[in-house]
Amino acid sequence: MGTDIKYCQNKGKVVLLSIGGATAQLNSDAATFSQQVWDLFMEGSSPYRPFDDAIIDGVDLDFEQTSQMDIIQFTNNMNQFYKTSNRKYYITAAPQCPYPDANLGKLLQQAHIDMAFIQFYNSGWCDNSKYGLPHWPESMNYYMWDEAWHNNSFANPNIKLYVGAMAGTGAGNPGSYVGPDFFAKELKELQATYPDSFGGAMMWDMSWAYAATPNFATNAKQALMAGSKCGNTGGSYYSNRGDAASVNRRRRSS
Repeated sequence: MGTDIKYCQNKGKVVLLSIGGATAQLNSDAATFSQQVWDLFMEGSSPYRPFDDAIIDGVDLDFEQTSQMDIIQFTNNMNQFYKTSNRKYYITAAPQCPYPDANLGKLLQQAHIDMAFIQFYNSGWCDNSKYGLPHWPESMNYYMWDEAWHNNSFANPNIKLYVGAMAGTGAGNPGSYVGPDFFAKELKELQATYPDSFGGAMMWDMSWAYAATPNFATNAKQALMAGSKCGNTGGSYYSNRGDAASVNRRRRSS
């Protein structure tokens, strides 16, 4: 695995370690767990390194129920570790689409998160499948997240918001699924409508994305790059969550 991670990084890909999941619980305290993550996967020291000498580029937090660990303190601790290094590290989160997210909402408001991979699936009323419907009570609700961004509701005023999608009907609730062409059209329209907050696309997961015809990830990336005012200067962020084709823009601090 370590060799594969370094291969991807040499190709310009960002590799994140996703922590959490639909039913995950962490019983560790934030100080102990953040030190373990730093030592096992980043620039800390440990006799046991799951990925050998490979160093990941950050962590992604996907808590879909209340965590017993203080994830705000964990995030603050990781950001302090990051400041001791010359490497560029990221910390991201994967909230559910209802705003504010029940489990990660306070994290986004109180701790520095670089990117939010918003899950517009498995939530019903705000899924991608509701894109194009009139606002409330059912509509894909990126507009709510963009409004929060403009209202300085996030601790990081430059956070980028990513549109998450199921990349196959078997990746979650089939009612949340939209096909590659529908998703590409949705992304282009959101990219044009919300250029300040919009960051790109995330898929769950790559096994489904690359099995799709057309390729779900490639289709989305082509749509995003065609609409990017920055040209082909952005990278593609990869995590075990999926492919997030990025469009790099910075917000002017208010």
